[in-house]
Amino acid sequence: MRLTDSPEFERVYKEGSAYRGKLLSVHAYPNGLGTSRLGLSVSKKVGNAVTRNAVRRRLKEIFYSEVSNVCEDLDFVISARPASASASFEELREEFVRAIRKLDDRLDRVE
Repeated sequence: MRLTDSPEFERVYKEGSAYRGKLLSVHAYPNGLGTSRLGLSVSKKVGNAVTRNAVRRRLKEIFYSEVSNVCEDLDFVISARPASASASFEELREEFVRAIRKLDDRLDRVE
C-alpha cells in the first residue's frame, strides 16, 4: 500500500501531524482504510540517484518492519533530509520509531 497521487501527499502534509528530526521528516494522517500506507519524498539534496534509491530502500524496509507493530489506519509521508544519506540503517530506524511514537501520541489526543 503506497501513496502515489499528489493530492494524497498534500492532504497528509496539510491536515496531518508532523515530526521533524535530524534525518527525517514524518507526516501522518488517519486514512480509515484499515491499513497504513507510505509515501516517500527523497529530494536531490540527499544525493545522486544511487544514494537516493538506497535511502528509499532503507526507508521502505524500516516502514514495513516497524509500522505494523505500532500504527494502523494512517497515511505516512516520509521526507528524507540530506543527513539521511550518511546515516546507518539503525540510526534511520531509531529516528523513525521515535517519530511514530510522537505522532501516535499526538493523533490519539486529536481523535
